[in-house]
Amino acid sequence: MIEMRQIQVFLAVSELLNFSQAAEKIHLTQPTVSSHLKTLERYLGVELLERGGRQIRLTPAGKLFLPYARRIYNLQQRAEKELRLHAGAEAGSLEIGGSNTPGQYLLPGLIGQFSRGREKVRITLKIGDSEEILSQIADGSLELGLVGTPAPAGEFISQPSHGDELILVAGPAIAAARAPRTTVEELKKLPLILREKGSATRRVTLSALLELGIRGAHELNQVAEMGSVEAIRQALKGNLGAAIISDLAVAEDLAAGRLTRLALPGPPIHRRFHLVCDRRRKLSPLAAALSRFILADNQ
Repeated sequence: MIEMRQIQVFLAVSELLNFSQAAEKIHLTQPTVSSHLKTLERYLGVELLERGGRQIRLTPAGKLFLPYARRIYNLQQRAEKELRLHAGAEAGSLEIGGSNTPGQYLLPGLIGQFSRGREKVRITLKIGDSEEILSQIADGSLELGLVGTPAPAGEFISQPSHGDELILVAGPAIAAARAPRTTVEELKKLPLILREKGSATRRVTLSALLELGIRGAHELNQVAEMGSVEAIRQALKGNLGAAIISDLAVAEDLAAGRLTRLALPGPPIHRRFHLVCDRRRKLSPLAAALSRFILADNQ
């Protein structure tokens, strides 16, 4: 039988690829770590690690087993957490994910409002692109996520929440050389900063541009690709280029004159964020309460 301590040891060693560091992380001795791994390998009938000299590597079997080990460990941790919640043994802790825009510009304020008066509640916010957040919900690392597009219906429950508008913005130096309204041909020539692949903002932007006859990023004058809204915001202020970005992210800069809005061709690009959870799992009481709060705040 596989023991949870063996799973914990395997995950620590696979993350750090160092026995002594793994032992220190999970508060065991190095011989105990080695013993747990050998017992696990004997039970599974395969070698999970290549131990050669100073280097440790996952074997093909170890790479195959790793995602299952993570899921087993996350489910065990979640089961313990939910049982403690239901038994009243703790006030509650929760990890929620947010894709870049709602994670940086919406969720911090919502979490602050929800936590007010709940002194024993601890909420951790993790930020990544939409694909990363959905992946962590699917593997049990997160209970909830607020992302930029609806999630696949078969695996997730996805409820529309707050929204924003994607607008064309540039630094003053670049904006000064442009007409207030941008044509499709001018948009193609404009030096543009795009979000990375996997970003909901990128998907929504390219979908809207497709309606204007622009068939993809290859038809744009892309000067940079960046992995966060904040990185793009700083690049815009440095006059690197223009960007189609959430109005939530640049509201203060527009008001202060640090950035300038240019009119996009075509209709406005409005979108809704979506609060997502795993369809296969019941939310903990704390996650359910936060979910209701977020959705009610949008009404």
